[in-house]
Amino acid sequence: MPRISLIFLSLLAALTLTGCGKKTETAPVAPNALVKVRFQTDWFPQPEHGGYYQALAKGYYAAEGLDVEILPGGPNAQVMSSVAVGRADLGMTNGDDVIVAVARGVPIKMVGAEMQRDAQGILFHAEHPLRALADLEGKTVMAGAGSTWIQVVHKKMGIAFNLTPLLGDLARFMNDPAFIQQCFVTNEPFFARQRGANVGALLIANDTYEPYRVMFTGKDYLAKHPDIVARFVRASVRGWTDYLTGDPTPGNRLLTAKRSDLSPEFIAYSIKAMNDYQLVAGDPAKGEFTGQLTEARLLKQIALLQDVGVLDKPVAVADVATFDFIPKPAGK
Repeated sequence: MPRISLIFLSLLAALTLTGCGKKTETAPVAPNALVKVRFQTDWFPQPEHGGYYQALAKGYYAAEGLDVEILPGGPNAQVMSSVAVGRADLGMTNGDDVIVAVARGVPIKMVGAEMQRDAQGILFHAEHPLRALADLEGKTVMAGAGSTWIQVVHKKMGIAFNLTPLLGDLARFMNDPAFIQQCFVTNEPFFARQRGANVGALLIANDTYEPYRVMFTGKDYLAKHPDIVARFVRASVRGWTDYLTGDPTPGNRLLTAKRSDLSPEFIAYSIKAMNDYQLVAGDPAKGEFTGQLTEARLLKQIALLQDVGVLDKPVAVADVATFDFIPKPAGK
């Protein structure tokens, strides 16, 4: 998925070009009619979007009075710019990208968490296991050079390793038993094992660096349509809970209708990985739950991004997120 350095060049250009135009308003609707909502994803349809497709398939959005269109992303998806200029009403991305964008003047705000921690990880061969990020010391890793996690590991955690440019395939990994590369724990390990490799994956998220993956919207849209945002977040959280703990078949049908290359085995692996790594629902021992954002974690994330020199200027939690729309689970 695209990282900060490339994201913001195109994002700021888009904002400059569209800054004088008027944003698309949600048209008034007749009683009992559904309100159109455009939701932009960061990649092609995949199980990591499954909760949204489950909410669509099970009628959770419709039950909230919403007609949600899920707009697929891809390698050149400009999710934040699409939301900021009104081509989409809401979107999803990495939480630290939203923080950096807000510090650069982009008018967007987080409204809920899609995942309690990002799915980025480190893929390794089991013959040369990694048990912690400290084990990267002195090694060479194929990774995205502009990734925030690399700056955190180097500058805050004091772990030095060499970088080689990230390529979008497993060819080098499969041909070298000592090779290490950045991955998504919900994705590449499955395909490496399918090709016969004995692999492990280490989640990058840790006590120092633990970004959310978030749902966000434009500040203007949020100000004009808080009720729509609330309904979208509520239905999405319901969809995620159902997708990961119930029968995911309805959501998977929609996913595979859009992407015929998604095998049942891969989908099952991704769902299991999301549950095993507690990506969406979080760790109940820490009081985490689906959709949750906390002020304490966002404060920590902002301070960390500032310490490693990623933020152009300081920002407050209130600048980057609102907690008004996060539905509390039963008993909370």
